[in-house]
Amino acid sequence: MIAIATLGGLVIGAIVMGAVLIFTGTPEACADRTIPVSTAAAQQSRTLWKEFKASAATGPASVTFSETHITSRGVEWVEEKDAPVEDLQVYLCPSGYGEATGTVSYLGRDIKVLARGTLDLSGDRPRIEVKSVEAGNLPSAVGTRIVNAILNTNDLKTLDLSVTPDTIKIVDQSVTLTKR
Repeated sequence: MIAIATLGGLVIGAIVMGAVLIFTGTPEACADRTIPVSTAAAQQSRTLWKEFKASAATGPASVTFSETHITSRGVEWVEEKDAPVEDLQVYLCPSGYGEATGTVSYLGRDIKVLARGTLDLSGDRPRIEVKSVEAGNLPSAVGTRIVNAILNTNDLKTLDLSVTPDTIKIVDQSVTLTKR
């Protein structure tokens, strides 16, 4: 009986500790800036992509997007996919990776999330490759597993692009995709 009570106490303690870790804290992105979101920037990103697609059909091509392009189009994509993310910001970091921050509602509470990664161009369709995730103060290994499971279940990692780039180069505040 004491063993069951102890086990029950440990389980309840773990649940409370997990809730405290998830619902507290705000992960910090690689940059301390707010990226403006606009339908005009989202439209411009689609126009740039169409030009890239046309150029790639006849030879080598490249296209460069800014954080504003990526974030604005990302906000539209989140709405199209009905993904449970608010306040999306996409940072293109000097270290060569991207970071997405946003707020996810879970159990009636808002959780600040930061996902770090890049695009995997090795397959026939580009996929978002999540390297790490921070959710509140939850350890990254746990957050990464949870977010990867959600993304895989809802097929949110695979990008349906009309042209698959050969290379990606992320630098501070911009990304360049090329097709040889």
